[in-house]
Amino acid sequence: MFLQTGLTVFTAIFQLFLISFAAGIMVRRKFISQEQVQALSGITVNVFLPCLIIAKTLMRFRPEELPQWWILPLAGVLIAVTGLIYSGILFRLKPDKNPQIALASLQNGIYLPLPVGQILFPEQFDLFALYCFLLIMGLNTMMWSLGAVMLGQRQSKIRLRDFITPPLASVFFSVFAVLTGLSDFIPGTLVASIDMLGQATVPAAVFVLGATMGAISLKEWPPIGDIFKVFLVKFILVPATVFGALFFSDIRIAMPLACSMLIIQGSSPPATNLILIAKAYGGDTRQISAMMLVQYLACILMMPLWIAVWQYVTR
Repeated sequence: MFLQTGLTVFTAIFQLFLISFAAGIMVRRKFISQEQVQALSGITVNVFLPCLIIAKTLMRFRPEELPQWWILPLAGVLIAVTGLIYSGILFRLKPDKNPQIALASLQNGIYLPLPVGQILFPEQFDLFALYCFLLIMGLNTMMWSLGAVMLGQRQSKIRLRDFITPPLASVFFSVFAVLTGLSDFIPGTLVASIDMLGQATVPAAVFVLGATMGAISLKEWPPIGDIFKVFLVKFILVPATVFGALFFSDIRIAMPLACSMLIIQGSSPPATNLILIAKAYGGDTRQISAMMLVQYLACILMMPLWIAVWQYVTR
């Protein structure tokens, strides 16, 4: 049973890897330019993903049916804080190791979990996506505050406007619309049209993820010790902590799909947005990118392992 579950999950994630690998090869072979990748990434972040967030939230978010929804934004913060504690201890809070601490703490909350969820839970994907969107209310706030401080140079000022990204603004808008009843005045036809546009998010996100990885320079690598410590936090300590917290709580009975989503989040590799944050705030993008590439390769094995273990012990 365990091996069968693990193989199913691994196959699902490997499908995504093949798409991303093809995108990476196209970038490295110059079939696709960096300008084209940036354009697709911009459309995905500024159009496709916000449309998906708004549509799924308006269609599926019912506070009376999900009274514990507030747990998910809090979970986004707690997962990041857990990573910060573990990595801070391992790296002894050395200022020059701040980028590694950030990479070990701030996971990819959308671009990888969404495609994985669509493959593993196709009939419940709308609800799975909603859970992810609620979680990033907390995660993105951490990413653009602590992430900017830890990845950038000390002289760089954190810009308030960076906190208000289109996806995060879409989450707050749609949740506000539902909680205040404004969503009742939005025509269903309009929501359906927005949802149709948002359906492009998952394939575009997988392609952009691979293209981003393909553009990473392989000339400068971080120390092996740092790679191991980030791996230990990202794929052993954090997912084990999330696993234990969920297993010994009532939430695994009340919200089983949300728990599966949190296991995926807990074993997710670093957020690709961290490269953008490092660029914006003058950080060392070469070593950050190389570290990220290693962690994404490790994710191909580690994420299926944790998902398979969770599904096996909770059945």
